Amino acid sequence: MNAPPLPRLRAVDLNLLTVLDAVLTERNVTRAAERLGMTQPAVSSALNRLRLLFNDDLIVRRGKEMAPTPRALALAGPIRRALDMIHASLAHTGAFDCTASHTFRLGITDLGEALLLPRFLQWLEQLGARVRLDLCREPGASLQNEMRLGKVELVLDHIAIPGEEFRRTRVLDLEFVTLVRQDHPTVGPSLTLDEYMALEHVIIEPREGQTNLAEQIQAVVGRARRVRVQVPRYLSMPFIVSQSNLVCTLPLPLARLFEQHFPVRVVSCPLPIQPIPLFMMWHACQDGDPAHEWLRRSLIELCSRV
Repeated sequence: MNAPPLPRLRAVDLNLLTVLDAVLTERNVTRAAERLGMTQPAVSSALNRLRLLFNDDLIVRRGKEMAPTPRALALAGPIRRALDMIHASLAHTGAFDCTASHTFRLGITDLGEALLLPRFLQWLEQLGARVRLDLCREPGASLQNEMRLGKVELVLDHIAIPGEEFRRTRVLDLEFVTLVRQDHPTVGPSLTLDEYMALEHVIIEPREGQTNLAEQIQAVVGRARRVRVQVPRYLSMPFIVSQSNLVCTLPLPLARLFEQHFPVRVVSCPLPIQPIPLFMMWHACQDGDPAHEWLRRSLIELCSRV
């Protein structure tokens, strides 16, 4: 069924559409007000004007939750696309000058922080760029809304963000290796499968939506590793491995980086583990932004040299 047409543009305050988009996304007037930087009474007033404009309740209370009406659900997509087009049009101001002050807001994993960020900063310094990078916390449930709002402009992660409104390109495939301390008493230059499975391991905590390495190993080998420690981030692994007989399994470029800074060494992993992808992702509203296009090209070029 086709979406109902929006009222004629001359009769609509575009600020009202922004309020409706926030209310439908948050399903909560208070959170929508915080997102827009408005007071709750101002959002409630705007919502009442929208109800008159569309001759519909738009969002109603059902128990403790707020739910959109069928009319609101039909309007949500066209309004979001219209706001995206306006945002992209205003952002398109010509070629990007990296020597002018500019801030990019990125969402990247600890792998990206350690592997890509220092190299990117060195390159920016060589260019004389006046670019600032603000990193958000670990990608979470609010990431999609933050990308829609432009609060996070680009994400580098193993887990692809679903939805047609999000763009993504695969920039790296990362194979796994094993990391051990340099003077490990039982590990030589290589490991057999039995030797690997007999060792005690530091493992990475699996994230929701990510392929679980432990499950892959169980399926292929038929038994589980001997896990001593589980950590949420790769960056703690070399500290643990370099001061114990524990070993860890992690992406090769990160292991090589740790090998340069810690008394550890890389050993090939005897498991038939599939490489993991690294995706670059952004919201469609950023497509026409010259600064964003420059950032994407720069990071893709950087990833090609990892």
